[in-house]
Amino acid sequence: MDFESTEIPLYAVDLDEALAKITKKPKRKYSQQEINEARDNLALMHDRVFFGTFADNKNNHIIKGLADALRKLHAMPQIPPIERTTVQKMSLRDVFERGMVGDLLGEALMLNIALEAQRKQQDGFAVRGTISSGNAMRVQFRMGDKFTEAPDVIGINILGFRLPELKNKKMFCSRIVRADYDTKDFFLADKYSDFYIELPKMKDWTKDKLPEEYHDLWDICCIFKAKVKNHKEVIKLQSIANPTALALSNEVVKTVAPSIFMDETLERRNELEDLRDYFLEQFQEAAKEAAKESEKAAKKLAEDMLIIALQGNTAPDVIEAMKINAAISDTRLAELRILAQSA
Repeated sequence: MDFESTEIPLYAVDLDEALAKITKKPKRKYSQQEINEARDNLALMHDRVFFGTFADNKNNHIIKGLADALRKLHAMPQIPPIERTTVQKMSLRDVFERGMVGDLLGEALMLNIALEAQRKQQDGFAVRGTISSGNAMRVQFRMGDKFTEAPDVIGINILGFRLPELKNKKMFCSRIVRADYDTKDFFLADKYSDFYIELPKMKDWTKDKLPEEYHDLWDICCIFKAKVKNHKEVIKLQSIANPTALALSNEVVKTVAPSIFMDETLERRNELEDLRDYFLEQFQEAAKEAAKESEKAAKKLAEDMLIIALQGNTAPDVIEAMKINAAISDTRLAELRILAQSA
């Protein structure tokens, strides 16, 4: 990799230093062809498209439309207009191979919405989604306030993968609420609920086979799935009529239109590729050092590096290569995943 001039071997640089060096590399000029190709292949699930569509307190009506489409499934009333939205800051480390496209909080009168979208599977996402919704309940709720004044919360998790915890659920949208364990009576169902939308499960359905109350949500989710270059085709083929879905499609196209947006997006992609190279080189150098030690010490160091990579949500193919190089079994890798999550 072409880092800044330095005498320090790459493998001796810690992760924070590597991130700083990667982000300070000179920016290059991209050709119009590169920009056009990248723009065509973007989708709303892409991190920067998601941020560009919803950041700066804009398009709150689209978030409301999505929430209303979800509540329609359960004959629940529409929500009031959203007053403002807040998007959490995103770092290079946040998005590295996690597919995380940001936590978005839409705040309305006595109602908070935690909206999150994720392209690639991340272990423990069901727990993460629950935490995001819990945090949404705490926003603007101060110590000493009456608990009865805590805001209602709608958690919306849009996933580009099938959630293992819902593998037996056929419908592409699941609503999770609290209930009494023994009686199964709902508990706080009118105040707190989580929705998990598994986009791959839409392949198991066609729109005409769904109950009518699902049609609005189907239209909106089609836009989440589509690449920019396919938006018009998807709208036509799916006979999309929901105004929120059509507005969302237009906003996505507008977001990726500026060249400066695409320059920054391509630069971010290069930064992620450099960070992936950093992990590989770091592991390879560590493996060379470990070869000089005993077999037990070498195995321990290789496992430690795997744990670091797992905590950084490194790409599955990189994890697999590291596992094979270190002769680590599938059973031991599963144990290391648990250690990485608990560390």
